[in-house]
Amino acid sequence: MSAHSPDVDTAVHVGTIDMIAQLRGVDAAGTGLSDRISRQLESAIAVGLLNEGDKLPPENILAEQLGVSSITLRQSLAEMRLKGLVETRRGRGGGSFISGKALTTPEQLLSEFKRRSPEDLRDLGDLAATVAAGVGRRAALRADEQDLRRSRELASRFARASTAEELRRTDSRFHISLGVAAQSRRLTNATIQVHSELAALMWIAGASTASIETAGEEHDAILDAIERRDEEAADRLSAAHFERESEALLDYFLELATTTTPEEA
Repeated sequence: MSAHSPDVDTAVHVGTIDMIAQLRGVDAAGTGLSDRISRQLESAIAVGLLNEGDKLPPENILAEQLGVSSITLRQSLAEMRLKGLVETRRGRGGGSFISGKALTTPEQLLSEFKRRSPEDLRDLGDLAATVAAGVGRRAALRADEQDLRRSRELASRFARASTAEELRRTDSRFHISLGVAAQSRRLTNATIQVHSELAALMWIAGASTASIETAGEEHDAILDAIERRDEEAADRLSAAHFERESEALLDYFLELATTTTPEEA
């Protein structure tokens, strides 16, 4: 980091804010605009678009990029400060920074997982596989060396991740990088949307060495197909990756359903 421009490496890029603006998610009934912005920022942390130490743009600029008033944005940032997700520093070089603290506890994630239905999980898995197949096919056509280098680095970070939260963030960031490599704004946005919902579910059953290795090998196989410009293989391998993960999630859901008492549900 330069001594004369301390924020260069940590400032969030305008392209990242554009991606965050697409994270609409499913709005809960009765929630306001500031709650929606808070959820967008929390989802951006969950999928690795925002990371610990990242500096958010000045409030007036961030509000404009997210399409809300400065007052609404301040309400959202105040809520996130209360949750420990954002820290505001005063003075030269100050501003609002991502704190990087965990969004929800494993118990909260499991409770939310149990409230879903098999049909909902299957539907989400189908969507993830369909979007990923399109991304893989077009990335094989359009990815350049820089795209591949970035995705390889993210695949490597995933393989080195040691906690469920790190796995969720690096896994999502890897697949979003493939969306960028496909050079399609709509496909990238669709990938972000899928992972903003999927991230909370991934690795909820625990992260075994075997499951991490399997996912890592599938990431590498997808990248190899993209690199050799094999559209058919990139499409097929990307879809198969999410179909397998979707089946594993569904199996775990059904296993929980047979072992959970009515009081625990």
